[in-house]
Amino acid sequence: MMNERVETIDGLTDTGGARAKSLTGGGDFGPVVLYQGQSFTLVGFGLFVGVGTLLAALHVIFYLGAYQIVPQNFQISQLALFIALVAPVSGYIMTRFLDIKTWLSGEKTFIEYIRTVSFGLWGSLTGGLLMITAFASFNNIPMLALLDAFALGVPLAQAFGRLGCLNYGCCHGRECTTDHQPGIRYFDSRTKVLRFNPELRGKRLHPTQLYSVLVNTAIYLSILSLSLFWDGRPIGMLAAIYMGLYGIKRFTIEFLRGEFPRVYFFGLTIWQWFSVSFMVLSFGIMVYVFMGGFSVAEVSLSSGFQSLRASLGVLILAPVIMGLAYGTHGRKIGSW
Repeated sequence: MMNERVETIDGLTDTGGARAKSLTGGGDFGPVVLYQGQSFTLVGFGLFVGVGTLLAALHVIFYLGAYQIVPQNFQISQLALFIALVAPVSGYIMTRFLDIKTWLSGEKTFIEYIRTVSFGLWGSLTGGLLMITAFASFNNIPMLALLDAFALGVPLAQAFGRLGCLNYGCCHGRECTTDHQPGIRYFDSRTKVLRFNPELRGKRLHPTQLYSVLVNTAIYLSILSLSLFWDGRPIGMLAAIYMGLYGIKRFTIEFLRGEFPRVYFFGLTIWQWFSVSFMVLSFGIMVYVFMGGFSVAEVSLSSGFQSLRASLGVLILAPVIMGLAYGTHGRKIGSW
């Protein structure tokens, strides 16, 4: 999820050096703040999200055009733009729903509550799925074919998003219990992990962001390989494989995640239950496509490149929207 927290692979023990880095605008994993103005702040997290969005959009738009899934190029641009608008909003709504007790208990005023900058990846994924479903239904386009296209691009976007988490200091792991475990450290007080848990300064934390980067990259390479070398594959298979692999990854890595408090239901975190739903959906899609699904059509590389050329505007606009949405704060980091 695109929450907040972070640290370093076992270096940085000199707090004086860390203080000097902070004064020069640096951070434990690159600059946390890219620009500090009188009324707003831009953080590095948004830059990583913007780059990930661009690379994902290139893959998705090329796939949609190459397999002629969406008949009109302007519709492809519309879909990409809708996703770019819906993803951050739904991610924000998810975190506000889960954090509502801080307002109801009086810990935060309503204004503080709604001005909190926080995004949940599962909220963004849910919003994206709803948008794809609505788009497919409205335009009479096979939804599984659309999901295949996004299954190719989304893991790459998630990998860059987790690099942003590493930089910003969110989604970190628990404190390491032995010196033999891989660990990262945070010293920059502007990172989310230290804004919320200053006692973790300099402590070795499980590098869950880096684990996610590696696994998401492996998922991307797997989906890419299947899309290139599995001719005649069933429509929906790429989406099913992505959902299954990502669900397993997120379910497993939750055991090492360190943000608190965590929301539990029947012994599992809410994010693990989302992961289970992805794995169940993956299995259902696989059964469906093997029992009576359709195979992908013949690929047309020229159509794919044509779609990219026709979508240059949204290829610029969508990453900018996502980058600003996830990277813009008010004068104070963590609040609008």
